[in-house]
Amino acid sequence: MMRSEKQLTTVWWPQRWLKDIRLASWRKRGAIRQLSGPQTAQLFSLMADVLTAGFSLREGLNFARVMLPKMHQTIADIQNRLAQGIQFAEAMRPFVSVDCFYQIKIAEENGELISVLTNLGNFLAVKVRQQQKIRAVLRYPMGILICLGLLIVAVKQLLLPELSGLGAKQLLIPSIGWPLRVGLIFFITGIIIVGWRFWHLPRLRQLQVSCKLPIIGPLLKMYWHYYLSLNLSLLLNSGMQSHDVMKLLQTYEAKSLLRQLADQLNDHLMEGAKLNTFVDRYRFIPATFKVFFNKGLSNREIAKDLKVDAQLTYHRLFNRIEGLIGLIQPLLFGVIGLGIVGVYLSILLPLYHTIGGLS
Repeated sequence: MMRSEKQLTTVWWPQRWLKDIRLASWRKRGAIRQLSGPQTAQLFSLMADVLTAGFSLREGLNFARVMLPKMHQTIADIQNRLAQGIQFAEAMRPFVSVDCFYQIKIAEENGELISVLTNLGNFLAVKVRQQQKIRAVLRYPMGILICLGLLIVAVKQLLLPELSGLGAKQLLIPSIGWPLRVGLIFFITGIIIVGWRFWHLPRLRQLQVSCKLPIIGPLLKMYWHYYLSLNLSLLLNSGMQSHDVMKLLQTYEAKSLLRQLADQLNDHLMEGAKLNTFVDRYRFIPATFKVFFNKGLSNREIAKDLKVDAQLTYHRLFNRIEGLIGLIQPLLFGVIGLGIVGVYLSILLPLYHTIGGLS
């Protein structure tokens, strides 16, 4: 019988309790602070460059401490963890997201650390640049919207009362009445409740719901298309068989999406169902998987197809985001234009009635 998605988030409680206590004590001492997006991009890009130049991992981290002084303490903590004999991915684990950690872990175990660090660095750097671009695009229209709001308040509080004193028929600007206020309160409360329930869903279910959203959904599907294709290509290229890959993913942390998918796929196959129906069940699993895994190719050939597919999806993703960013300003300027027309009408129509009454 297939396990529910909620069960996937549970682990044996003593292990989880000890892990939470250990992580809390580290954070309390200030030893652990997750890197921000720009910091992660800088560190990964620099490490990829120095490793490509022939530096060892330890030499590269020493160089990074000099070149990135703001991350001096974090890099020192990573070096201390490496000195204890653990792998680079495990040393990075407290400082990066779960998905980023497993991507590094898979790459390190399969000899692709440099290429994956390069991809991660480029991916995060482009993400940071796009976030900065969105803020720059929003800055000017939001300033105009604020000025327009102040103008509407000034017209309503100062100009319209003067016009009504001259005998003009005042055109009322809609205000927030009690019914609208109550509706707004219920709307905000509903959003908070829905957000709280969404936050407590298993991650697999969260992603399923998010992929249904009109604008964010397609972007999420493309990102996970890239993420799953790239990681599977690394695992299959190492010579592992498909069932070995699934068993390996089942050893990952319970909140990892790869672990949850592997558990669900294992239960699905144990019931005698086909891979195609499993791919169709989840919106974020690319349909190309049905083609790649049913062509009768060897694992290395499938890995090659998956890697190319991941690279193409990567470029499509950022081109789509750039296109959406380009739509932000026109939409906002359209809203601003409607607001300006409304303000002009609220001024000119009373004046028109006043002039008509005098004549």
